[in-house]
Amino acid sequence: MKLSDLEVITTYSLASGQSLFRVQRARGSAVRRGPLKLAPVGLLSGRFDLPSVPCAYFGEAPDTALYEALFRREAPLLSLHELRRRELLTVQVRRNLELGDLRPHAANWPVLQSLRFGETQELASDAHAAGLEGLIYRSAQQHGQDCVVLFDPGDKVVAAHTRTALVGAGDTLNRWVMLAAQRSKVPQVP
Repeated sequence: MKLSDLEVITTYSLASGQSLFRVQRARGSAVRRGPLKLAPVGLLSGRFDLPSVPCAYFGEAPDTALYEALFRREAPLLSLHELRRRELLTVQVRRNLELGDLRPHAANWPVLQSLRFGETQELASDAHAAGLEGLIYRSAQQHGQDCVVLFDPGDKVVAAHTRTALVGAGDTLNRWVMLAAQRSKVPQVP
């Protein structure tokens, strides 16, 4: 899929100072970019991954990030062990970023929210080649919410604001995890 398939692609300026939320591993990672711990380049496991550039996915709100990363509608269950290994990272955008805006196309192009990642990855490659710094799109996991993918972000693009463990002392779930678990009805197991 190419940008030209969408006929008109509008851009969105993600403002400096905007907060974004990401669920990531608390320790270890193949690729680090400032506060971000990203999947290895070339895995192409994310909807808008690029073959040779690391990508970082964010939700516009903490619960959106949790739904997208862990409490997905196809998840049969979620282990406390997995939750203990993750953190909720809040970042602030350090400068204005020019993103391709896919939100107006969500209703007419269901492929944008599908698991046919080859199509959406090709679209992301086209957007990157056109000089866009990422994409803003509708969440496939939380109706009416937005997500952002940034192409090759670093500490000049985002700065860490807070890091929050998903599971605290005594296996206490943080409030965002409790809400996501309750609302998604994804059961937790040890």
